[in-house]
Amino acid sequence: MSNLSKAGLELLVEAARALLEEVDLEKLLPRLLDKAFEVSGAERGYLLLRDYTNEMKPSLARGIEPGTLPVGDPSFSVIERALQERRPVISRNASRDPRFGGASSLILRGIRSACCIPLIARSERLGALYLDATGAGKLTDDDLPLLEAFGSLAGLALGRILELDNKQRAIDVRIERTRFSGIIGESLAMRRLFDRMERIATADLPVLIAGESGTGKELVARALHFASRRNKEPLRAIFCGNLTAELLESELFGYKRGAFTGAIADKPGLLDLADKGTLFLDEIADVPAPIQAKLLRFLQDGEYQRLGDPSPRHADVRIISATNKDLALEISAGRFREDLFYRLNVLRIDVPPLREREGDIDLLANFILNKVAHRTGQAPRRPSKAALLKLNRCRWQGNVRELENVLARAAVLSASEVIEPEDIDLPDAATTDTQLDLRRLNLADATKVHILKVLSLHGGNRSEAARALGVSRRYLQKSLAKWRGDSNDDDGSDDAEK
Repeated sequence: MSNLSKAGLELLVEAARALLEEVDLEKLLPRLLDKAFEVSGAERGYLLLRDYTNEMKPSLARGIEPGTLPVGDPSFSVIERALQERRPVISRNASRDPRFGGASSLILRGIRSACCIPLIARSERLGALYLDATGAGKLTDDDLPLLEAFGSLAGLALGRILELDNKQRAIDVRIERTRFSGIIGESLAMRRLFDRMERIATADLPVLIAGESGTGKELVARALHFASRRNKEPLRAIFCGNLTAELLESELFGYKRGAFTGAIADKPGLLDLADKGTLFLDEIADVPAPIQAKLLRFLQDGEYQRLGDPSPRHADVRIISATNKDLALEISAGRFREDLFYRLNVLRIDVPPLREREGDIDLLANFILNKVAHRTGQAPRRPSKAALLKLNRCRWQGNVRELENVLARAAVLSASEVIEPEDIDLPDAATTDTQLDLRRLNLADATKVHILKVLSLHGGNRSEAARALGVSRRYLQKSLAKWRGDSNDDDGSDDAEK
């Protein structure tokens, strides 16, 4: 390195910055060849990589038409020699140099000087650069220290990217092998979930899916439908939270023209639309009592009535329901019918929270970042080891939904294609479960802290936070107004979704 000129060092530093910041193999290869031309002053050249058969194959070229590489051009024997000696091989008169085999193609093109630079990382011979020039005074022995330093740098950059690329390919293969599309995980908890889903999917009976908010209960429901014998028939879904009895009844069962003001035509309900298929009832615990009775009747004999129509109707529909509440407690409190619970809970699936899915966060992070890239059109981001460590240390009270939000934000705001720990903005409640010293708080203060954390986990959405807390939205709104010191318990600042 002491033999390098100031200009050579500057070229090397610039090349290092350009190569080591790249994380995409397809972008690195042309950048690597461009920098080789800048450093060497060559006029044409090839980048060669070893393929899966361990043969050296041209991967990228400059200064010659693709597909016109003559036999012996470049001299593969010289490339192998450079790789064996682990240092560049350079010739000031390549057309007459016996090491280059006296290749006729070099004479025909008037090549005066040529060199081969090995690309090696961690003792593994990854490829080589072949460069040549027609002008006199180019690619001389004086360039050897600079070319050797550049080769070491280029090998390091290429080895790093190939390692990342191989890891990503391995992750992609693991994701493709997932038994149920869109549900990602290899942990013991997820393997148990998949096993149960496989046994339940083809059993044409009602299923109750239980799990915390954000665990992916709807994904499980959809997977069950598409793995069932009803997969060619419709799948319909409805979110039951915060719907009035009248609205939910009309959505589920439909109505007859003239049943109420504004009913100007017959409208089929979801049971009609899902006939022979599946109906997914999300947050079944929030269904009003009058509708619970009508659902019970349908589950008993497949019979229901549209609003305003006394004639009974029938549908062949498999019911899959989901809840993040403890239905046993809801039954004890008189908010849920015990007989309906038994009809819904014929088969049960418990979706594990993210904190119990050891080892799944790395896989989920890559899957989520690829989805974000597809939606935004940006190059896929990749988390660094330090970023993955930070993600794995979190409690994830909002589960996979919270992880998705955090990674989507990091992917969009990150200035680099590698997500670092500082790019990951975590809610205070996600970082640890030991931050809150309950010994210093009375019940009212502890309740306030917990409610505000749950609200934060749901992005400020008060309806979702209220469902997760098991309270009414009105109660949550009044609590927030009290803590603001606002006498008005509903300031109207929320939109319909908050």
